[in-house]
Amino acid sequence: MRKLTSIKAVAFLLLALGFTALASRPVAAQGGSFAYASGSLVDVGVGYTYVRTNLGVGDCGCFGLNGGDGWVAFNLRHSFGIVGEVATQQASDISGTGVDLTLTSFLAGPRYRWTGGGRFTPFVQGLVGGAHASGSLAPGNSGIPGSANAFAMIAGGGLDIGLARHFALRAFEADYYLTRFNNGVNDQQNNLRIGAGIIIRFGGGD
Repeated sequence: MRKLTSIKAVAFLLLALGFTALASRPVAAQGGSFAYASGSLVDVGVGYTYVRTNLGVGDCGCFGLNGGDGWVAFNLRHSFGIVGEVATQQASDISGTGVDLTLTSFLAGPRYRWTGGGRFTPFVQGLVGGAHASGSLAPGNSGIPGSANAFAMIAGGGLDIGLARHFALRAFEADYYLTRFNNGVNDQQNNLRIGAGIIIRFGGGD
């Protein structure tokens, strides 16, 4: 529980620092304007993620997992890029039952972003790949037949806010998160994933 509380505290601290930076608009030494490199060639991001899941049962039986993600985006064009992401979330003593679960995903796919709005860059994405579940609630470890590996995908979007030429804040991200673990009922989990984080941008023009 202390570990999860610390993760939340770090996430909120990052958000607070980001919005504090937004309060002061940086100005270039020449020209009186500042360029936010939303047209970057490569973006690297890390952040906090929360997943609301029904893993392990056919209906809701919902609970939350906390964790983080890391991703790299290769921007093939000004607005279109390919993203590779690794994310992991964990929950302990779920619903007071003493069981635990760690969910790790490996996803990749396209992302489209609108880069003409100055510091504000909305985006949408669809990533596919696989997920791995471990812990006492994972399929195959708690009396539920099946494998702890399954198909996974996310579809959603969010908003990035430029802080400086090579730094940005992921103000929010919200995704529909599908996993197909065997649960003995419908082998499908319709999850919600939300998150926030920081981004470092490399290359590209203004």
